Amino acid sequence: MSGSQKIFKRICLTTLVLFLTLNGNKIAVHGSSSGSPVQACVDMVPDHHVDAQTSASPFVTTPSVTSAGNDSTITLTLAPVKTGIAFKGFLIMGFNNANHTEGPIGSFSSISNGQIIDCPGGSPKNAATHSNSDNKTSVTVDWTAPAQFVGTVLFKTTYAENGGIFWVATPSAPVTFV
Repeated sequence: MSGSQKIFKRICLTTLVLFLTLNGNKIAVHGSSSGSPVQACVDMVPDHHVDAQTSASPFVTTPSVTSAGNDSTITLTLAPVKTGIAFKGFLIMGFNNANHTEGPIGSFSSISNGQIIDCPGGSPKNAATHSNSDNKTSVTVDWTAPAQFVGTVLFKTTYAENGGIFWVATPSAPVTFV
């Protein structure tokens, strides 16, 4: 799909949501400043009406460990690679590195600056996102592996520096659960 086709699709979807809202239907509409809507869970692309950056992300998701026992809880830190920049928004999910198509796994808790959400196709609390558009230089969140999970988890984070500049599904270092 070309860039102009993506923009046209997003404009059509936005128009449809606005039309349904104005006609009194009860649907939830989330602005990007209050967190990623569950629709973004599918491809981790924010509905910002511009294409994602293709350069390396200036932000990184750092797990507290590279190996842990199954059923363990680890801490993830979302931060810029170097000082002097901040991000306003994010969406993070954990994936079985052997099968990314099965959807997000595990559950998030104890987020320092954001909220936990339920993305479709997985367990509850399987994603975390921002809850405001304030500049952020560090966010920590705990993640618990699924019961009896053995394998490698890769965390993917979409970072929004602002409404027009964002990086999609930036991978973390892998974490092995034994």
